Amino acid sequence: MVKKLLLVLFVLFGCTPKVEKVDLDQKVKIEYFYLTTCSECKAFKENAIPYLEEKFQDSIEIQQYDLDDQATEEPYDQVIDSLKDFDHEYYGFGPFIVVGNYFAILGYTAGDEEYIADDIINATKNKPYSDELEGLRFLFQ
Repeated sequence: MVKKLLLVLFVLFGCTPKVEKVDLDQKVKIEYFYLTTCSECKAFKENAIPYLEEKFQDSIEIQQYDLDDQATEEPYDQVIDSLKDFDHEYYGFGPFIVVGNYFAILGYTAGDEEYIADDIINATKNKPYSDELEGLRFLFQ
């Protein structure tokens, strides 16, 4: 309730929350696999991508792939095949976010962008990932 009230106040008064900028030691590639009919995918594109771009600026590169496009099948399968314990029951679901060779996240809820950003920072510093996205995160083999 408090989050919604703050969001309404920010919108009404033209204020946006300030995003703390982070310069990563190395550039990180983020691959975003989405479905055009997926509301979570749309929310990730509208909320998380701008947040991550503002937070990391030139330290990240984001590539987007439409899961309905047959050309996406090869890069998607390469990622899926290189993950530990990926449940193929979720094959083709989105949003599917791949962060370098560190981890992948399946699914998105508003606010997850902050946890994803924290995990990107932790990954590049060889620190443990946060617990918040544990059930959504897949690691590479």
